[in-house]
Amino acid sequence: MNITQYINNLEYINATAEQIKKDFDLFGLEIKFSGNEANAYDELLYQIVPHISQLAETNYKKLLDLLYRIDVPEGKVADCVNNENGMSMSEGIADLIIKRELQKIVLRRHYKAENGIYD
Repeated sequence: MNITQYINNLEYINATAEQIKKDFDLFGLEIKFSGNEANAYDELLYQIVPHISQLAETNYKKLLDLLYRIDVPEGKVADCVNNENGMSMSEGIADLIIKRELQKIVLRRHYKAENGIYD
């Protein structure tokens, strides 16, 4: 599923941010999101990056548990660790988190619309 068309959609990014907040909160990590449309993706990315960096340095198991909770594919995480995507490891993993959470939001809404389920 191609989610790039949703990356700049404020409604979807806000829903994604809320999901990220919930998941990170389960691990005692705080994410703040202003909802500013002009830089929504970057704001989320740079809210997540410091947490990823710190977990990678201090509690790698907790980082892996977080990624498992969010359901980020291990192969893609390995690409980030090996720096195969042109970003720092933390930026790459943060990007994967945002895109996976966005994908879940898009799929959930698509499924609801197909089945006549409305919030």
